Amino acid sequence: VNQSEIEVVKVLIKELLEAGYWLNSNSNLDNIGVISPYRRQADALNNSLRSRWSDFSSNSIGTVHTFQGGQKSVIILSTRQCRATDSFWFINRRSNLLNVTVSRARELFILVGNLELLKQSGGYMRMLVEHIDRFGEIRQLP
Repeated sequence: VNQSEIEVVKVLIKELLEAGYWLNSNSNLDNIGVISPYRRQADALNNSLRSRWSDFSSNSIGTVHTFQGGQKSVIILSTRQCRATDSFWFINRRSNLLNVTVSRARELFILVGNLELLKQSGGYMRMLVEHIDRFGEIRQLP
């Protein structure tokens, strides 16, 4: 579990709520979803986010495989990868994992992680980070 990423996700959600997005609306047109490729990170996100915001729907937080609710306006991907010794094999072995994650975002996709390590991982994750670097916005958060 990467607790630092969970704290960054909380900061992002607070900003998104202030910008008019919702944690749990009927339409899903302005909802926020949080995904991690790893079960333990997804569980930690679920516990932490739902204890902070009780109206955060449990089907809006999960792994790529278990994420429920179709598309959301905003998808936040918490990679959990933070150390040079972390393996990116699981993420990079199948493009459909990242494709499903990215394609669930209707308006905004946010990648949370150590971008330098993610770039160095090669494969699909590197391609995603390079795409965000070229066409999106990269922010440094505490």
